[in-house]
Amino acid sequence: MEKIRITKGFKNKIPGRPDLSVITRQDSDTLALTAVDIPHIRPKLLVKEGEEVKTGTPLFHDKRDRSIQYVSPGTGRVEKILFGERRRLLEVVIRRDREDEFVEFEPVGQAELKDLSKEALVDRLKQGGVWQGMRQLPFRDTADASQDPPMIIVCLEGNDIFSPHPGLVLGQNVRDFLFGLELLALFSGRILVGARAGRMDIPEPVKNRITHVLPDVYPAWDPAVILFQIKTEPAHNSAWYIRADHLVMMARFLSSGKYPVDKMVTVTHSRDSRPHILTRQGAPVRLIAGTAGEKSLMTTGRFNGRVMSMDHHLGFFDDTINIIDANEQEEMFGFIRPGLNKPTVSRTFLSSLVNWPRDMDCTLHGEERACISCSYCEKICPSDLMPNFIVKALLADDIEEALSLGLLDCCRCGLCSYACPSKIELADILSRGMDAYYKDKS
Repeated sequence: MEKIRITKGFKNKIPGRPDLSVITRQDSDTLALTAVDIPHIRPKLLVKEGEEVKTGTPLFHDKRDRSIQYVSPGTGRVEKILFGERRRLLEVVIRRDREDEFVEFEPVGQAELKDLSKEALVDRLKQGGVWQGMRQLPFRDTADASQDPPMIIVCLEGNDIFSPHPGLVLGQNVRDFLFGLELLALFSGRILVGARAGRMDIPEPVKNRITHVLPDVYPAWDPAVILFQIKTEPAHNSAWYIRADHLVMMARFLSSGKYPVDKMVTVTHSRDSRPHILTRQGAPVRLIAGTAGEKSLMTTGRFNGRVMSMDHHLGFFDDTINIIDANEQEEMFGFIRPGLNKPTVSRTFLSSLVNWPRDMDCTLHGEERACISCSYCEKICPSDLMPNFIVKALLADDIEEALSLGLLDCCRCGLCSYACPSKIELADILSRGMDAYYKDKS
Protein backbone atom coordinates (compact mmCIF):
# COMPACT_ATOMS: atom_id res chain seq x y z
CA MET A 1 0.00 0.00 0.00
CA GLU A 2 1.67 3.18 -1.21
CA LYS A 3 0.97 6.59 0.29
CA ILE A 4 0.85 9.51 -2.12
CA ARG A 5 1.74 12.93 -0.74
CA ILE A 6 -0.06 15.93 -2.24
CA THR A 7 0.55 19.38 -0.78
CA LYS A 8 -1.81 21.41 -2.96
CA GLY A 9 -5.60 21.41 -3.02
CA PHE A 10 -8.55 22.47 -0.90
CA LYS A 11 -7.88 21.85 2.79
CA ASN A 12 -10.46 24.01 4.56
CA LYS A 13 -13.35 22.47 6.46
CA ILE A 14 -16.90 22.89 5.17
CA PRO A 15 -20.03 22.30 7.30
CA GLY A 16 -22.72 19.92 6.16
CA ARG A 17 -20.88 16.59 6.14
CA PRO A 18 -23.45 13.77 5.74
CA ASP A 19 -23.78 11.37 8.64
CA LEU A 20 -23.27 7.64 8.22
CA SER A 21 -26.90 6.62 8.53
CA VAL A 22 -28.74 5.41 5.42
CA ILE A 23 -32.38 5.97 4.46
CA THR A 24 -34.17 4.45 1.47
CA ARG A 25 -36.23 6.46 -0.99
CA GLN A 26 -37.49 4.26 -3.79
CA ASP A 27 -41.00 5.56 -4.51
CA SER A 28 -41.20 7.98 -7.41
CA ASP A 29 -43.70 8.41 -10.21
CA THR A 30 -41.06 9.32 -12.76
CA LEU A 31 -37.52 8.29 -13.58
CA ALA A 32 -35.27 9.70 -16.29
CA LEU A 33 -32.19 8.90 -18.28
CA THR A 34 -30.12 12.07 -18.47
CA ALA A 35 -27.70 12.85 -21.29
CA VAL A 36 -26.20 16.13 -20.05
CA ASP A 37 -23.79 14.52 -17.57
CA ILE A 38 -22.20 12.19 -20.16
CA PRO A 39 -19.05 13.83 -21.62
CA HIS A 40 -18.62 14.07 -25.41
CA ILE A 41 -21.72 12.01 -26.22
CA ARG A 42 -23.69 12.51 -29.45
CA PRO A 43 -26.98 10.83 -28.52
CA LYS A 44 -29.34 9.25 -31.03
CA LEU A 45 -32.85 8.58 -29.73
CA LEU A 46 -34.20 5.05 -30.03
CA VAL A 47 -37.69 5.61 -28.56
CA LYS A 48 -40.65 7.95 -28.97
CA GLU A 49 -43.04 9.55 -26.52
CA GLY A 50 -45.79 7.17 -25.45
CA GLU A 51 -43.71 4.06 -26.08
CA GLU A 52 -43.66 1.31 -23.43
CA VAL A 53 -40.22 0.33 -22.12
CA LYS A 54 -38.77 -2.19 -19.71
CA THR A 55 -35.96 -1.65 -17.22
CA GLY A 56 -32.86 -2.01 -19.38
CA THR A 57 -34.50 -1.04 -22.68
CA PRO A 58 -32.10 1.11 -24.78
CA LEU A 59 -33.38 4.71 -24.94
CA PHE A 60 -30.53 6.22 -26.94
CA HIS A 61 -27.07 5.35 -28.13
CA ASP A 62 -23.91 7.24 -29.01
CA LYS A 63 -23.64 8.10 -32.70
CA ARG A 64 -19.86 7.72 -32.48
CA ASP A 65 -20.24 4.10 -31.33
CA ARG A 66 -23.74 2.71 -31.85
CA SER A 67 -22.95 -0.37 -29.79
CA ILE A 68 -22.87 1.70 -26.56
CA GLN A 69 -26.45 1.64 -25.26
CA TYR A 70 -27.94 3.94 -22.63
CA VAL A 71 -30.84 2.15 -21.04
CA SER A 72 -34.02 2.88 -19.13
CA PRO A 73 -33.71 2.94 -15.31
CA GLY A 74 -37.33 1.84 -14.91
CA THR A 75 -40.36 0.18 -16.45
CA GLY A 76 -43.23 2.23 -17.82
CA ARG A 77 -44.09 4.65 -20.58
CA VAL A 78 -41.93 7.36 -22.17
CA GLU A 79 -43.78 10.41 -20.89
CA LYS A 80 -41.68 13.14 -22.48
CA ILE A 81 -38.36 13.78 -24.16
CA LEU A 82 -36.73 17.05 -23.16
CA PHE A 83 -34.45 19.01 -25.46
CA GLY A 84 -32.28 22.05 -24.82
CA GLU A 85 -30.69 24.58 -27.11
CA ARG A 86 -30.07 23.43 -30.68
CA ARG A 87 -32.15 20.31 -29.99
CA ARG A 88 -29.62 18.94 -27.56
CA LEU A 89 -31.07 15.93 -25.76
CA LEU A 90 -31.45 16.56 -22.03
CA GLU A 91 -33.63 13.83 -20.52
CA VAL A 92 -35.88 10.95 -21.46
CA VAL A 93 -38.55 10.85 -18.75
CA ILE A 94 -40.26 7.55 -17.91
CA ARG A 95 -43.66 7.45 -16.19
CA ARG A 96 -43.65 4.36 -14.00
CA ASP A 97 -46.95 2.55 -14.27
CA ARG A 98 -46.12 -0.99 -13.18
CA GLU A 99 -43.56 -3.14 -11.38
CA ASP A 100 -40.11 -3.55 -12.87
CA GLU A 101 -39.88 -5.85 -15.85
CA PHE A 102 -36.27 -6.34 -16.91
CA VAL A 103 -34.54 -6.87 -20.21
CA GLU A 104 -32.65 -10.03 -19.27
CA PHE A 105 -29.27 -11.35 -20.37
CA GLU A 106 -27.65 -14.68 -19.64
CA PRO A 107 -25.83 -14.40 -16.28
CA VAL A 108 -22.05 -14.66 -16.21
CA GLY A 109 -20.42 -15.88 -13.00
CA GLN A 110 -16.79 -15.82 -11.95
CA ALA A 111 -16.29 -19.34 -13.28
CA GLU A 112 -17.64 -18.43 -16.74
CA LEU A 113 -15.83 -15.08 -16.91
CA LYS A 114 -12.58 -16.51 -18.26
CA ASP A 115 -14.44 -18.44 -20.96
CA LEU A 116 -15.74 -15.22 -22.52
CA SER A 117 -13.62 -13.44 -25.10
CA LYS A 118 -12.78 -9.82 -24.46
CA GLU A 119 -14.91 -8.76 -27.45
CA ALA A 120 -17.96 -10.71 -26.24
CA LEU A 121 -17.58 -9.32 -22.72
CA VAL A 122 -17.34 -5.72 -23.93
CA ASP A 123 -20.34 -6.22 -26.20
CA ARG A 124 -22.39 -7.58 -23.29
CA LEU A 125 -21.46 -4.61 -21.07
CA LYS A 126 -22.29 -2.13 -23.85
CA GLN A 127 -25.68 -3.69 -24.53
CA GLY A 128 -26.47 -3.74 -20.83
CA GLY A 129 -25.88 0.00 -20.40
CA VAL A 130 -23.01 -0.25 -17.91
CA TRP A 131 -19.92 0.16 -20.11
CA GLN A 132 -20.20 3.96 -19.86
CA GLY A 133 -18.88 3.74 -16.29
CA MET A 134 -15.45 2.93 -17.72
CA ARG A 135 -13.73 6.20 -18.69
CA GLN A 136 -10.42 7.05 -20.32
CA LEU A 137 -7.99 9.82 -19.47
CA PRO A 138 -7.10 12.56 -20.18
CA PHE A 139 -10.39 13.57 -21.88
CA ARG A 140 -12.70 11.44 -19.67
CA ASP A 141 -14.49 9.96 -22.65
CA THR A 142 -15.95 6.45 -22.64
CA ALA A 143 -13.09 3.96 -22.70
CA ASP A 144 -12.06 2.74 -26.15
CA ALA A 145 -12.32 -1.04 -25.94
CA SER A 146 -10.12 -1.47 -29.01
CA GLN A 147 -7.12 -0.25 -27.01
CA ASP A 148 -5.22 -1.99 -24.23
CA PRO A 149 -4.98 0.41 -21.27
CA PRO A 150 -1.62 0.68 -19.50
CA MET A 151 -3.49 0.68 -16.18
CA ILE A 152 -6.98 0.98 -14.74
CA ILE A 153 -7.54 3.20 -11.71
CA VAL A 154 -10.41 2.27 -9.39
CA CYS A 155 -11.63 5.24 -7.33
CA LEU A 156 -13.50 4.52 -4.12
CA GLU A 157 -14.66 8.14 -3.98
CA GLY A 158 -16.77 10.38 -6.21
CA ASN A 159 -15.75 13.84 -7.43
CA ASP A 160 -16.99 15.77 -4.41
CA ILE A 161 -15.69 16.35 -0.88
CA PHE A 162 -18.90 14.84 0.50
CA SER A 163 -19.35 11.98 -1.95
CA PRO A 164 -20.97 8.82 -0.52
CA HIS A 165 -18.78 7.03 1.99
CA PRO A 166 -17.18 3.97 0.32
CA GLY A 167 -17.85 1.90 3.42
CA LEU A 168 -21.59 2.35 2.85
CA VAL A 169 -21.40 1.98 -0.92
CA LEU A 170 -19.45 -1.29 -0.66
CA GLY A 171 -20.85 -2.60 2.62
CA GLN A 172 -23.30 -5.07 1.06
CA ASN A 173 -21.46 -5.30 -2.26
CA VAL A 174 -18.01 -6.61 -1.32
CA ARG A 175 -18.41 -9.78 -3.39
CA ASP A 176 -19.50 -7.77 -6.44
CA PHE A 177 -16.57 -5.37 -5.99
CA LEU A 178 -14.06 -8.24 -5.89
CA PHE A 179 -15.74 -9.79 -8.92
CA GLY A 180 -15.38 -6.44 -10.64
CA LEU A 181 -11.63 -6.39 -9.97
CA GLU A 182 -11.37 -9.80 -11.65
CA LEU A 183 -13.28 -8.33 -14.58
CA LEU A 184 -10.85 -5.43 -14.88
CA ALA A 185 -7.89 -7.81 -14.87
CA LEU A 186 -9.09 -9.06 -18.27
CA PHE A 187 -8.43 -5.62 -19.73
CA SER A 188 -5.16 -4.64 -18.04
CA GLY A 189 -2.41 -6.25 -16.01
CA ARG A 190 -2.12 -3.24 -13.71
CA ILE A 191 -5.12 -2.43 -11.51
CA LEU A 192 -4.76 0.43 -9.00
CA VAL A 193 -7.24 1.03 -6.18
CA GLY A 194 -7.07 4.48 -4.59
CA ALA A 195 -8.57 5.25 -1.17
CA ARG A 196 -8.92 8.44 0.81
CA ALA A 197 -6.93 8.43 4.05
CA GLY A 198 -9.80 9.88 6.07
CA ARG A 199 -12.20 7.13 4.96
CA MET A 200 -10.36 3.89 5.54
CA ASP A 201 -13.20 2.40 7.63
CA ILE A 202 -14.22 0.06 4.82
CA PRO A 203 -14.72 -3.72 4.66
CA GLU A 204 -11.48 -5.63 5.23
CA PRO A 205 -11.52 -7.54 1.90
CA VAL A 206 -11.69 -4.20 0.08
CA LYS A 207 -8.99 -2.65 2.27
CA ASN A 208 -6.68 -5.52 1.38
CA ARG A 209 -6.97 -4.62 -2.32
CA ILE A 210 -6.05 -0.93 -1.88
CA THR A 211 -2.81 -0.02 -3.62
CA HIS A 212 -2.61 3.75 -3.01
CA VAL A 213 -3.73 5.90 -0.08
CA LEU A 214 -4.46 9.56 -0.84
CA PRO A 215 -4.47 12.48 1.63
CA ASP A 216 -7.79 13.93 2.74
CA VAL A 217 -7.25 16.99 0.55
CA TYR A 218 -9.59 17.66 -2.35
CA PRO A 219 -9.13 16.47 -5.14
CA ALA A 220 -6.32 14.05 -4.22
CA TRP A 221 -8.57 11.04 -4.96
CA ASP A 222 -9.39 12.16 -8.51
CA PRO A 223 -8.03 9.65 -11.07
CA ALA A 224 -6.25 12.37 -13.07
CA VAL A 225 -4.44 13.54 -9.91
CA ILE A 226 -3.48 9.98 -9.00
CA LEU A 227 -2.17 9.41 -12.52
CA PHE A 228 -0.20 12.67 -12.44
CA GLN A 229 1.57 11.49 -9.30
CA ILE A 230 2.48 7.98 -10.49
CA LYS A 231 2.91 8.07 -14.28
CA THR A 232 6.40 7.43 -15.61
CA GLU A 233 5.92 7.35 -19.39
CA PRO A 234 3.70 9.00 -22.04
CA ALA A 235 1.68 5.81 -22.62
CA HIS A 236 0.27 6.12 -19.09
CA ASN A 237 -1.68 9.23 -20.13
CA SER A 238 -4.33 7.02 -21.75
CA ALA A 239 -5.13 5.10 -18.55
CA TRP A 240 -8.69 4.03 -17.83
CA TYR A 241 -10.56 4.64 -14.60
CA ILE A 242 -13.84 3.63 -13.00
CA ARG A 243 -15.65 4.54 -9.80
CA ALA A 244 -16.32 1.81 -7.23
CA ASP A 245 -20.11 2.05 -7.50
CA HIS A 246 -19.95 1.70 -11.29
CA LEU A 247 -17.64 -1.29 -10.95
CA VAL A 248 -20.20 -2.89 -8.64
CA MET A 249 -22.88 -2.15 -11.25
CA MET A 250 -20.86 -3.98 -13.91
CA ALA A 251 -20.36 -7.01 -11.68
CA ARG A 252 -24.02 -7.15 -10.61
CA PHE A 253 -25.18 -6.85 -14.20
CA LEU A 254 -22.99 -9.74 -15.30
CA SER A 255 -23.88 -12.00 -12.37
CA SER A 256 -27.65 -11.32 -12.50
CA GLY A 257 -28.19 -10.53 -16.18
CA LYS A 258 -30.30 -7.50 -15.17
CA TYR A 259 -29.58 -3.78 -15.15
CA PRO A 260 -28.84 -2.66 -11.54
CA VAL A 261 -31.09 0.22 -10.46
CA ASP A 262 -29.86 1.02 -6.93
CA LYS A 263 -27.83 4.17 -6.31
CA MET A 264 -26.29 5.73 -3.19
CA VAL A 265 -26.27 9.53 -3.05
CA THR A 266 -25.59 12.29 -0.54
CA VAL A 267 -27.33 15.64 -0.15
CA THR A 268 -25.26 18.31 1.57
CA HIS A 269 -26.40 21.55 3.13
CA SER A 270 -24.38 23.76 5.42
CA ARG A 271 -27.15 24.13 8.00
CA ASP A 272 -27.73 20.44 8.68
CA SER A 273 -26.18 17.00 8.43
CA ARG A 274 -28.26 14.68 6.29
CA PRO A 275 -28.06 10.91 5.95
CA HIS A 276 -26.92 8.95 2.93
CA ILE A 277 -29.81 8.11 0.63
CA LEU A 278 -30.32 4.81 -1.16
CA THR A 279 -32.45 5.54 -4.20
CA ARG A 280 -32.77 4.56 -7.87
CA GLN A 281 -30.88 5.44 -10.98
CA GLY A 282 -32.55 8.45 -12.60
CA ALA A 283 -34.59 9.42 -9.54
CA PRO A 284 -36.10 12.94 -9.45
CA VAL A 285 -34.02 15.53 -7.62
CA ARG A 286 -37.13 16.86 -5.88
CA LEU A 287 -37.62 13.51 -4.12
CA ILE A 288 -34.03 13.41 -2.85
CA ALA A 289 -33.07 17.01 -2.15
CA GLY A 290 -36.05 17.91 -0.01
CA THR A 291 -36.39 21.67 0.44
CA ALA A 292 -34.05 24.41 -0.70
CA GLY A 293 -34.20 28.20 -0.73
CA GLU A 294 -35.73 29.90 -3.75
CA LYS A 295 -32.40 31.38 -4.81
CA SER A 296 -30.19 28.55 -3.60
CA LEU A 297 -27.75 26.95 -6.01
CA MET A 298 -27.87 23.18 -6.51
CA THR A 299 -24.83 21.46 -8.00
CA THR A 300 -23.48 17.92 -8.42
CA GLY A 301 -20.06 18.98 -7.12
CA ARG A 302 -18.94 21.71 -4.79
CA PHE A 303 -16.27 23.01 -7.19
CA ASN A 304 -16.77 21.23 -10.50
CA GLY A 305 -20.34 19.98 -10.72
CA ARG A 306 -23.14 20.93 -13.09
CA VAL A 307 -26.02 23.12 -11.95
CA MET A 308 -29.34 21.34 -11.45
CA SER A 309 -32.86 22.23 -10.38
CA MET A 310 -35.68 20.47 -8.56
CA ASP A 311 -37.20 19.53 -11.93
CA HIS A 312 -34.13 17.53 -13.01
CA HIS A 313 -33.32 13.87 -12.45
CA LEU A 314 -30.12 12.19 -11.28
CA GLY A 315 -27.62 11.41 -14.01
CA PHE A 316 -25.58 8.23 -14.27
CA PHE A 317 -22.48 9.98 -12.85
CA ASP A 318 -24.29 12.05 -10.19
CA ASP A 319 -23.81 10.85 -6.62
CA THR A 320 -23.91 14.16 -4.72
CA ILE A 321 -26.29 17.10 -4.57
CA ASN A 322 -24.88 20.25 -2.95
CA ILE A 323 -27.35 22.90 -1.84
CA ILE A 324 -25.55 26.25 -1.53
CA ASP A 325 -27.55 29.12 -0.06
CA ALA A 326 -27.70 32.60 -1.50
CA ASN A 327 -26.56 35.51 0.67
CA GLU A 328 -28.37 38.71 -0.21
CA GLN A 329 -27.16 40.75 2.75
CA GLU A 330 -25.05 43.78 1.98
CA GLU A 331 -21.75 43.89 3.85
CA MET A 332 -20.60 47.43 4.45
CA PHE A 333 -16.83 47.95 4.60
CA GLY A 334 -16.24 44.23 4.10
CA PHE A 335 -12.70 44.88 2.93
CA ILE A 336 -11.61 46.06 6.38
CA ARG A 337 -13.42 43.43 8.47
CA PRO A 338 -11.36 40.64 10.03
CA GLY A 339 -13.40 37.92 8.27
CA LEU A 340 -13.12 35.14 10.84
CA ASN A 341 -15.76 33.07 9.02
CA LYS A 342 -14.72 33.80 5.44
CA PRO A 343 -12.88 31.11 3.48
CA THR A 344 -9.76 32.53 1.88
CA VAL A 345 -6.97 31.27 -0.36
CA SER A 346 -4.99 34.51 -0.33
CA ARG A 347 -4.87 34.71 3.50
CA THR A 348 -6.58 38.09 3.31
CA PHE A 349 -8.76 37.33 6.33
CA LEU A 350 -8.03 36.12 9.83
CA SER A 351 -9.87 32.88 9.04
CA SER A 352 -6.61 31.65 7.47
CA LEU A 353 -5.16 31.32 10.99
CA VAL A 354 -7.81 28.86 12.24
CA ASN A 355 -9.26 25.76 10.61
CA TRP A 356 -12.84 25.59 11.81
CA PRO A 357 -15.70 24.84 9.38
CA ARG A 358 -16.65 27.84 7.25
CA ASP A 359 -19.83 28.15 5.28
CA MET A 360 -19.74 29.15 1.61
CA ASP A 361 -22.57 30.83 -0.26
CA CYS A 362 -23.09 31.47 -3.97
CA THR A 363 -22.46 35.22 -3.82
CA LEU A 364 -19.87 36.33 -6.39
CA HIS A 365 -18.48 39.25 -4.34
CA GLY A 366 -17.68 41.18 -7.50
CA GLU A 367 -17.57 40.68 -11.25
CA GLU A 368 -14.94 39.37 -13.64
CA ARG A 369 -11.83 41.49 -13.97
CA ALA A 370 -8.50 41.25 -15.76
CA CYS A 371 -5.97 38.67 -14.62
CA ILE A 372 -3.46 40.21 -12.21
CA SER A 373 -1.00 37.27 -12.31
CA CYS A 374 -1.38 36.70 -8.58
CA SER A 375 -0.57 32.96 -8.96
CA TYR A 376 -3.19 31.84 -6.44
CA CYS A 377 -4.48 29.38 -9.06
CA GLU A 378 -0.98 27.95 -9.35
CA LYS A 379 -0.60 27.63 -5.58
CA ILE A 380 -3.79 25.58 -5.24
CA CYS A 381 -3.56 23.44 -8.41
CA PRO A 382 -3.07 19.74 -7.44
CA SER A 383 -1.41 19.00 -10.81
CA ASP A 384 1.28 21.68 -10.38
CA LEU A 385 0.04 23.63 -13.41
CA MET A 386 0.02 27.35 -14.09
CA PRO A 387 -3.65 27.77 -15.08
CA ASN A 388 -3.37 31.50 -15.75
CA PHE A 389 -0.67 31.00 -18.40
CA ILE A 390 -2.52 28.08 -20.00
CA VAL A 391 -5.71 30.15 -20.18
CA LYS A 392 -3.85 33.04 -21.80
CA ALA A 393 -2.49 30.63 -24.42
CA LEU A 394 -5.98 29.25 -25.08
CA LEU A 395 -7.49 32.71 -25.42
CA ALA A 396 -4.75 33.52 -27.93
CA ASP A 397 -5.60 30.32 -29.89
CA ASP A 398 -2.11 29.00 -29.23
CA ILE A 399 -3.00 25.39 -28.52
CA GLU A 400 0.59 24.20 -28.88
CA GLU A 401 1.69 26.54 -26.08
CA ALA A 402 -1.22 25.39 -23.91
CA LEU A 403 -0.25 21.75 -24.45
CA SER A 404 3.38 22.44 -23.64
CA LEU A 405 2.28 24.05 -20.37
CA GLY A 406 0.42 20.87 -19.38
CA LEU A 407 -3.18 21.43 -20.50
CA LEU A 408 -3.87 17.69 -20.70
CA ASP A 409 -2.79 17.22 -17.07
CA CYS A 410 -5.71 19.38 -15.89
CA CYS A 411 -8.01 17.32 -13.64
CA ARG A 412 -10.93 19.79 -14.00
CA CYS A 413 -11.27 20.06 -10.22
CA GLY A 414 -12.43 23.70 -10.39
CA LEU A 415 -10.11 24.98 -7.66
CA CYS A 416 -8.45 27.53 -9.95
CA SER A 417 -11.81 29.24 -10.49
CA TYR A 418 -12.49 29.12 -6.76
CA ALA A 419 -9.14 30.74 -5.93
CA CYS A 420 -9.16 33.44 -8.63
CA PRO A 421 -9.66 36.92 -7.07
CA SER A 422 -10.52 38.29 -10.54
CA LYS A 423 -13.54 35.93 -10.81
CA ILE A 424 -12.26 34.43 -14.06
CA GLU A 425 -13.81 31.04 -14.84
CA LEU A 426 -10.44 29.42 -15.38
CA ALA A 427 -11.68 25.86 -14.98
CA ASP A 428 -14.39 26.36 -17.60
CA ILE A 429 -11.89 27.80 -20.10
CA LEU A 430 -9.46 24.94 -19.48
CA SER A 431 -12.21 22.35 -19.82
CA ARG A 432 -13.51 23.84 -23.06
CA GLY A 433 -9.95 24.02 -24.39
CA MET A 434 -9.40 20.32 -23.69
CA ASP A 435 -12.73 19.39 -25.26
CA ALA A 436 -12.04 21.48 -28.37
CA TYR A 437 -8.61 19.89 -28.79
CA TYR A 438 -10.11 16.40 -28.36
CA LYS A 439 -12.82 17.14 -30.93
CA ASP A 440 -10.28 18.39 -33.47
CA LYS A 441 -7.96 15.48 -32.73
CA SER A 442 -10.75 12.98 -33.26
